[in-house]
Amino acid sequence: MRFRYRLALALVALLATPSAATAVTKTHGMMLDSVATQVVADLLRDAPSTGGRGVRVTVPVRGDTLGVFAQRLVERLRAQGVPVHLAGSAAKFDTVDAAEAAARRPYEMGIRVDGSGVSYLRRIRSFPFGVKGYERMAAIRASVTMVDPSTGEVAWAKSASGSAVDFVRKRDLTSAAAGSGGLNPPVPQGGGFRLLESMIVLGVVSGLVVLFYSNRT
Repeated sequence: MRFRYRLALALVALLATPSAATAVTKTHGMMLDSVATQVVADLLRDAPSTGGRGVRVTVPVRGDTLGVFAQRLVERLRAQGVPVHLAGSAAKFDTVDAAEAAARRPYEMGIRVDGSGVSYLRRIRSFPFGVKGYERMAAIRASVTMVDPSTGEVAWAKSASGSAVDFVRKRDLTSAAAGSGGLNPPVPQGGGFRLLESMIVLGVVSGLVVLFYSNRT
């Protein structure tokens, strides 16, 4: 009987002790940043060569939350050796031939983020009761269209989407929303578990009391 009592106390102590190996919680902005990198890599994987003409992009990109997608796109293009021009800046050519200048103009790259955001999917309950944290998902859906300005023809187009799921502890909800441009999705609300939790607590306490008095007798 004494062994059971000690086992029950050890179990309670184990459940109450926080894990030593706790990962640093990413902010919502960091989650979107990692997904943006994934989606951009997918979009540009089969992009055709521009023949040294480069591309002209418009920033900020419509629908781009926090501007992370446009930033990762420009970085990826430059890493692939593609000259990048921003819309509004004049391109200079060493020629007086209008037709030749038009043929050398950068491709117009239209970028659209069709969907971008962060949401909490579900609650992760802790044993024997309470909420340990929440499952979170960041997702981005985007498309790119490359137009040859000399002909007006669409040279290439593609769309892609990506997502990432992780776990946010209940005590880290404020930290997750910090510095994320106002992104603060609501957490899922529970229902129908309060009575069950109360019954579990009552059962655990009653069991410990019985063990305690059984050990004394």
